[in-house]
Amino acid sequence: MSLAAFGLGRVWHDMPMWPREVRRDLFSGFQATRRGDNTMGVLNLSRAWETAKSLPVEKFGEYPFLKLSGIAIALAGAYDASGNTELAYEIYQEALSQLQDFTTPGAESSDASSRSLRGDLSTAERVRAVAISAKLGELARKLHKPPMEEEKWLAYSVETVLRDIMGVESVKNEVTAKDRDSDEIAKDVTEAMKLPPLWALRHDLAAPFEALGSFYARNGNPKFAMPLYFQAISLLMPPSPQVTSRRDKCRAAHIMGQISELIIRAGSDGAGVDHQALVEAETWAKTGLGITTEARRSFKEREGICEVAYAFMLYNLALIRELSGDQSKARELFVESLDQSKAIGFREGIKNAEKAIRVVGQEPVTISSLLPY
Repeated sequence: MSLAAFGLGRVWHDMPMWPREVRRDLFSGFQATRRGDNTMGVLNLSRAWETAKSLPVEKFGEYPFLKLSGIAIALAGAYDASGNTELAYEIYQEALSQLQDFTTPGAESSDASSRSLRGDLSTAERVRAVAISAKLGELARKLHKPPMEEEKWLAYSVETVLRDIMGVESVKNEVTAKDRDSDEIAKDVTEAMKLPPLWALRHDLAAPFEALGSFYARNGNPKFAMPLYFQAISLLMPPSPQVTSRRDKCRAAHIMGQISELIIRAGSDGAGVDHQALVEAETWAKTGLGITTEARRSFKEREGICEVAYAFMLYNLALIRELSGDQSKARELFVESLDQSKAIGFREGIKNAEKAIRVVGQEPVTISSLLPY
């Protein structure tokens, strides 16, 4: 089967973005994984990765670490798909190390989560490091590693945004100018290797803040979670004159729902929820629902993030109505959330809404019977 059949013809013939030494293994590996043959995919991609690491970085031309990490991500994805998540975890760590600064004596042997990024990276490459460290946090949880390991990677992704992206003047200027060259390179790498949207240049920088906030929320640390959620929202919906996309508004609305839940948890004494906490939580829930409702109306077709956020916000408002004693309205909103979740195939939303409908109206209602975790 030809490379063109996979949409790779233009990349192979017209834009050889990777050195010749790795091209054949790289694309053979990609073809194998596309066929579902992860064994051959891993074999070829592993060879490509080992060869790539042995080559001078200059061989990769412009934005070399974007291309190098692209190979690692493809390999890690093949490992994960074949059930070797631990090996995927190791490859992601290697990919992050490629983006880090080893100029300090002994830095190569130090913990990767304590090292800064190389000073000569483009915005695209810095954002890639954020995405990789966030992915390591996700896999740490999947692999049931100690919570402190998940926290370590998620915290590193947040610190990288603050220290190595937002805190660097040259990078801030690059973001403002919207560097078209690096954006095109990132787009080509992403499309050629069929990497998930997570690895695109304009990866949502708010995601690490939300992920770390969710980690603290799950582990009973609302004081740590709340400011991270606020920071995520401020990144997604900056003040005027900056323009916010409808998708980012929906992402922000979803986080407002998480804040609403967090307020309920913090205001619960086991038997019920403090009235002031319910009022505050309802304000966040209504704001989030209003944002998603408006955003959904502006799309001609369903937009995934907005549809999920809408189901989530309906559920949040229903939860608050139930805790406030308005069982009729709560049931109505839970049913709306269930219908919306079914319409978009949102399994978690279906499960939570069905569970809530079964218990709504019971006396006394328990927080644990309604909150997702």
